[in-house]
Amino acid sequence: MPLNLLILASWFAVNPEDIKEGVGYRYVGFYGSLIKTLFRLSPKSSVFWYSVTDHSFRIIDKNGCEKRKASMIEAAINAVSETFQKKSYLAVVIAYPTALPRVHRIFEYTFALFILKLISIKRVKLIVDDFDPPVEAAYAFSETKPSPVAVTYARILEKITLKLASSIVVISDFWKRYMVRVYGLKESKIFVVSNGSLIRLVPYKFKEPTRPLLVLYAGSALKVKDIDKLVLAIENLRIQGLAIELHIAGAKLMDLPSWVHITCSNWNSFVSNVLVNSDVCVIPYPPTKFGFFHSMPAKLFDYMAAGKPIISTNLKEVGDIIRSNNCGLVAKDWTEFEAHLKRLYKDRELATKLGNNGRVTVEKYFNYELLAEMFLENIIQQFKINHKVQLSEI
Repeated sequence: MPLNLLILASWFAVNPEDIKEGVGYRYVGFYGSLIKTLFRLSPKSSVFWYSVTDHSFRIIDKNGCEKRKASMIEAAINAVSETFQKKSYLAVVIAYPTALPRVHRIFEYTFALFILKLISIKRVKLIVDDFDPPVEAAYAFSETKPSPVAVTYARILEKITLKLASSIVVISDFWKRYMVRVYGLKESKIFVVSNGSLIRLVPYKFKEPTRPLLVLYAGSALKVKDIDKLVLAIENLRIQGLAIELHIAGAKLMDLPSWVHITCSNWNSFVSNVLVNSDVCVIPYPPTKFGFFHSMPAKLFDYMAAGKPIISTNLKEVGDIIRSNNCGLVAKDWTEFEAHLKRLYKDRELATKLGNNGRVTVEKYFNYELLAEMFLENIIQQFKINHKVQLSEI
């Protein structure tokens, strides 16, 4: 009896060339690996993918992919109908909050969820991948406080979504505790699937630190991410005579000095042309913002997979990973951030050691393919499927 999968997301992305931004990496790394693992265990399974952006519904199996136009409700009914006809199970993964349509189509979203919930007693499980809680993200990315109306709307919609879910995925143990406290959820209903890296696609080869030292920030240039403070820190070191270059791999959304290099390319080009040629990678997020303080950005794991030493501001989860695995340096303030840059500029042996430790850690704990296997195992347990018999003998 095969297990089918329905993914509700903002767009369709299963291959590295489909990655448009950070959330696309979650799709490709996590969901793409999940699909491959499912087909390996259960070749007769089907995967359904609904894309909110273009209202497209895809049916994927071992033979290929069929695409058609549909509403979210039609996609849900179609996936359930085909699953029941084959006497299969259906796991529905909601890429929350990016699966949310625009406000005027929100009825379609909530109605589709209620339909799935009504029929989810035995053969359908509703799983919310809450990798970017919307209220907390709104505060993190706003230069001013978001409006009370917007916050209330997002909070109510998230509560409805989480209450209807059979289970909930979050990216760290902190967010698990937070969801239990804020939404009154059962802890047993929530499990952790961290962000990670597609390490088989990230080359790992020793690179002697160069002069000038190439510092990389992977992400859009935004003041709310303290990119202006990062630029100032490196500019101070350049004034002192240190040969340091800053590369930003992302959109330019603020004014930057002419000496800052901006590149914007797909993920494959970023890895092969930018990441592997960098010497030090940074995460400059402001720890004063709750959403950033407890973030677990995907860039961290690509930095580690490429064997690059990392310098971060004093973020909780990022700092814990860096310290416990000795793969970088954490700065309590921007004065110390400058000092850490200067230290790695001078100490090549330390930079190499930290980078090597990062690669080893990702291989063990943050490989997206391994994370997808663990997630699928959790789904199988929710259905109480003896997958060694029922998924393989089909």
